[in-house]
Amino acid sequence: MNQKLFDRFDHGVERRGTGCAKWDACEEVFGCADVLPLWVADMDFAAPEPVVNALVNRAQDGVYGYSSHDDGHVRAVCDWMKRRHDFDVQPEWVLFSPGVVSSLMYALKALTKPGDKVAIQTPVYGPFFRMAEQTAVGIYRNPLKQTEVGWEMDLEQLEQGFKEGVTCLMLCSPHNPVGSIWSREELAELVALCNRYNVGIVSDEIHMDFEMPGHTHTPILSVPGADRVILLASATKTFNLAGLRQSSIIVPNEGLRNELTRILTDAGVEEPNLFGAMAQTTAYREGDEWLDGLIEYLDGNRNYVQQYVAEHLPEIKLSPLEGTYLMWMDMRALNLSQRDLDKLMVEKAGVGLNSGDSFGEEGTGFVRMNIATPRRNVEEALRRIERAVHGE
Repeated sequence: MNQKLFDRFDHGVERRGTGCAKWDACEEVFGCADVLPLWVADMDFAAPEPVVNALVNRAQDGVYGYSSHDDGHVRAVCDWMKRRHDFDVQPEWVLFSPGVVSSLMYALKALTKPGDKVAIQTPVYGPFFRMAEQTAVGIYRNPLKQTEVGWEMDLEQLEQGFKEGVTCLMLCSPHNPVGSIWSREELAELVALCNRYNVGIVSDEIHMDFEMPGHTHTPILSVPGADRVILLASATKTFNLAGLRQSSIIVPNEGLRNELTRILTDAGVEEPNLFGAMAQTTAYREGDEWLDGLIEYLDGNRNYVQQYVAEHLPEIKLSPLEGTYLMWMDMRALNLSQRDLDKLMVEKAGVGLNSGDSFGEEGTGFVRMNIATPRRNVEEALRRIERAVHGE
């Protein structure tokens, strides 16, 4: 990474007073405005300069009328998937929506009917539960298994759910919050199992571009046999563009794609956000160098956390961070209830983290820490946690 890019990440941006949920909503979220916020999954880094320049130039046109997705928007998605993930995407497979969270609901509507059951691999990103409830489907919990080397899917328990009538699986890949990147072999076994029971898959792959060194993300649609699958992706997570409301839905299955297109049209979300579409397209075309530098910087933050915790906070166990920029921290050795653990982090440490049980009851005793921030914030947060845990 060149020095200019490193300095850009290491300096970060001042986000207070900008209407930023992460920094400006601390009083509402934590009951205390004076915390160091390392919670919601966006980054304290400015977007790539080509994206900023493209948005500024377009804004200066002064006309912001109705817009539509053109071939360039679609081609940028296809080229990115091939270049970064060796995944061949045909242009006709690509649909768009305002965001991955809403896309979860649209995809569920395409794959299920009210009263069906959907499997969710807990602990998992909280909106999985909410979108299932809004789609009027029941939830079958398929908890991940924690091992000495990381996390595994419990396919035996998942199959039992399929036998009991589960018709759809919501997959998180890479997994938020545990940070696992599922291997091609794991995904192939999962696809084969789902096909055996005619179970559809909604795969949230919004963190797919965050591959820590030594780990490679496999888009589930690149696995042979992945036919009844809807893949959700977005440049918004990768390039810190979430406020621009743009995401991609990749659906090779023509029947599913036609049904999803109808659902998007009925919901009135088929037209793009002018600036969101431009930002995603520009980022996919010109963001490689920025992303490569970002991964290197995040890897440095990850290594710092691992070393600090090993030396100063041996009570805390870290899940291996293979993908995402979210560290899953096991604090069960402190023998605190989740409520008391959250109070310790906020009131004594002055650090705002995600509570483990917000990812399901299987996350009780954990917290999630966002390391996509300048190194100084990571250092300060760990010093504060150490003082709080050790009663200093």
